[in-house]
Amino acid sequence: MDLDRSDAATACARLAAGEVSSEELLDAQLARIESRDVEVHAVVALDVDRARARARAADEATARGESWGPLHGLPITVKDAFETEGLVTTCGVAELADHVPERDADAVARLRAAGAIVFGKTNLPPFASDIDTFNDIYGLTRNPWDPDRTPGGSSGGSAAAVATGMSLLELGSDIGGSIRSPAHYCGVFGHKATWGAVPGRGHIPPMPGGLAPSDLGVFGPLGRSVADLDLGVTVLTGDDVGGVPGARLPAAPERLLDLSGCRIGVWSSDAAAPTAADVTALVEGLGARLADAGARVDPEIRPSVPLETSYACYLRLLTAAMAPTFDDDTRALLQAVAATADWSTTDPMVAAAQGGAADHAHWLLADEQRWRVVAAWDRLFESVDVVLAPCTPVPAFPHDATPMISRTLDVDGEPVPAMLHTAWASLASLPLLPATAVPVGLVDGLPCGVQVIGPRFADRTTLAVAAHVEQLCGGFTPPPERPAP
Repeated sequence: MDLDRSDAATACARLAAGEVSSEELLDAQLARIESRDVEVHAVVALDVDRARARARAADEATARGESWGPLHGLPITVKDAFETEGLVTTCGVAELADHVPERDADAVARLRAAGAIVFGKTNLPPFASDIDTFNDIYGLTRNPWDPDRTPGGSSGGSAAAVATGMSLLELGSDIGGSIRSPAHYCGVFGHKATWGAVPGRGHIPPMPGGLAPSDLGVFGPLGRSVADLDLGVTVLTGDDVGGVPGARLPAAPERLLDLSGCRIGVWSSDAAAPTAADVTALVEGLGARLADAGARVDPEIRPSVPLETSYACYLRLLTAAMAPTFDDDTRALLQAVAATADWSTTDPMVAAAQGGAADHAHWLLADEQRWRVVAAWDRLFESVDVVLAPCTPVPAFPHDATPMISRTLDVDGEPVPAMLHTAWASLASLPLLPATAVPVGLVDGLPCGVQVIGPRFADRTTLAVAAHVEQLCGGFTPPPERPAP
């Protein structure tokens, strides 16, 4: 196995054919962690003995002609937000530093049932709530393309592990771009499933034992190809999509097998989402290449609700969803900021504060506005199959431990509030849509991707179009190997 370039789909095929053993692949990944993770610091907990025993059992099953499922014998890591039976799960917070769950999160259980072998956990920010990846338990995770820059958040350890071959398939979560942004920054593939398509019990937050589904929060795989994502989506969604017994995600329309059958919208820039010119140009250039290859491309199509309005709604619902993790000082600060404007404001900072301080009546107002945005996207998808957009405003930015409320991003030399990092992510998050992140090129030597957004439960549609983008742009490129520090 070439861990610089091989993907999970190839590994699964070779494992099934007996061309490589599960134990050999596990050892190769552990050796890679030993050599590459000194600098990157993506994998923060290991379960080697149990993983090795399971790998040997997988190899014995293969020898008998048995298969546990589509991921039979594949060693993987999992974001440390997901509870793993017998393996510490901290979500990057001190109060959970010694938390060893007695039961897997439902998504982890589905991966194991399909034959995957969980051998480690990957780093994230506290409560999965930052666009960089660092915490007081495990420290800082670095981007394998440039250690001075972020791997993204909150699935930063996940994306960095996949990019370096320490793991070929990962399980991430996404409420504000937390799968798509790290995939974009590290040059890998990621899929944010339709809200409700993947079960969330056992993800932190909420705190261990919580059963209520997270508003906006979704789950999905990261890998090195669309084929990897397809494997992960198939396993994670199972046959009870949306909690409906027997329900599966529908197949993509057959016409999408050829680019000439694809109707693609392109949303490359917006005043409400200041974006680096090179990132905008990359998205626009991809749209032009798709048109040249036969796709029907519309660079002007937009939902009827402006991004400025929908983004303010998203921020209110986002901070409301995250409010249970806030301390008293944070709540007091949010209440003070929220009082500076009425509920109609579209100021991002004030809207975010209003969500964190909202009573139930105001939350219901935001929820109604959300469903109007859902309806606007439903109407848009009558004209196009998917919409392409940036994943974030910039390529990977330098690490910054400044509190998010006062942090800024450099967008073409201008400081922009870091809060606006999530504006592009909100396109799919607020209306509960699936989105697939695909690497498409480099900007100043750093990887950049696009997100392919589709209708609710049309995850197979976004994957089908993402496969065309993958073929057109060349797919995964490994980060340059650096000498160990």
